[in-house]
Amino acid sequence: MITIKDMYAISAPGYFSAFSYMLFSGMYVWVNRRKYSVPRTILLQVLLTAAVTGLSYLVETPDKLTYVPRLLAFLALPVLCMKLTMEGSWKKCLYFMAFAFIQAEFTTALEWHMYYFGVNVKKVPDILTIRIPFFIGVYSLIYAGALLSNRGFREYNREMEVRTADAVRVWMLAVFIFLASNISNVFQETIFSSSEPGVIFQIRTLIDFTGVFAMHILHLAAKEADSRMRAERMQLMMDQMYENYKISKQSIAIVSEKYHDLKHQIQWLREGQNSEEANAALDRVEDEIRDFEAQANTGNEILDTILMSARLNSRNDQVVITCIADGRLLSGFDKMDVSALFGNLMDNALEAVKEIPEPEKRLINLTVEEKKGFLVIACENRCEGERIIREGIPVTSKQDTNYHGFGTQSIRRIAEKYGGTAVFSSNDGWFRTKIVIPK
Repeated sequence: MITIKDMYAISAPGYFSAFSYMLFSGMYVWVNRRKYSVPRTILLQVLLTAAVTGLSYLVETPDKLTYVPRLLAFLALPVLCMKLTMEGSWKKCLYFMAFAFIQAEFTTALEWHMYYFGVNVKKVPDILTIRIPFFIGVYSLIYAGALLSNRGFREYNREMEVRTADAVRVWMLAVFIFLASNISNVFQETIFSSSEPGVIFQIRTLIDFTGVFAMHILHLAAKEADSRMRAERMQLMMDQMYENYKISKQSIAIVSEKYHDLKHQIQWLREGQNSEEANAALDRVEDEIRDFEAQANTGNEILDTILMSARLNSRNDQVVITCIADGRLLSGFDKMDVSALFGNLMDNALEAVKEIPEPEKRLINLTVEEKKGFLVIACENRCEGERIIREGIPVTSKQDTNYHGFGTQSIRRIAEKYGGTAVFSSNDGWFRTKIVIPK
């Protein structure tokens, strides 16, 4: 029979709790971005869990004076293990450890509650052949349920940048839940506590379950807020792209008109000059404005403007832009989508090639064509080194990921909007984007 004397051993951070902390902190590695392959991650988690659980067994003691230090130590060890197997900052590991902590507390409380009920009420024999399968079954079911409920957060978890305020907020909630659920272990004669083991188990289990639900809602609210923020930033970027296109269109039209006038004036001046020096000066002036004769004529006004703007903006950097495009294939696209798609393609390509020290390697190739009933848009540019592709998206090289990386996300979103896909690759000194959309 389990009595009140057993309560401290049951609730203390012993090897059951240490195992639970390791188990659920490891679960959050799987709904984030791992550092290693699946087999290697599993092996590391098994070894680390066994080591931490074994250590907790060796140092387990009913000494109440060391309770808090032991609790903190066996919360710190899973954070260290998360850092070893999960990509992300220490802050991110601490953030998810708060969720793992409450999930583990609930699992431990529920398993003990059910076991106490079986042994003390239903008179189930307290033997290892029943205890071990019961323990494995309960923990496995809760682990599987927690993993499935968190899979929907995987993409958000991988990209999120945890702020200090976020980590403090979740830990404040976690500590409150922990203290509330364990009040009977310290104060047994209050309106919110009890001295009866069965009631104590009920209080702890129900509060921990409520805590798991509350933490889940908190994370969901953060995800929704982040999704709105990203959508607003992406829409703002698309609006800016379209406004830039309209400004570029007006500017190019004005300059083109002046160029044609100037071209005739240069011809008139050349006819009135016989000296080589004057002709050379006129040749230089003509070379400076010759780009306007090479205006793109793809059949899509927006694409023509973006290409012309890119060529003018990169002329001093000696960037060579080659384009073979049938702009008529874009007739079914929204104008803002066309401006955002090709604006991002050109901006990303120009930014990459301008970093190359050798001018002869600053090359950009763009094609828009139809192949076997599909619209295929391909853009490739030379680049320094290899770009990291993670989860199908290039990793931004900017330090502040909150405000960068939206260009490639916008490209993929536009492709998916029209039922297509966008694939990014980097090899042999080239970065390539290929968009395939069914006609």
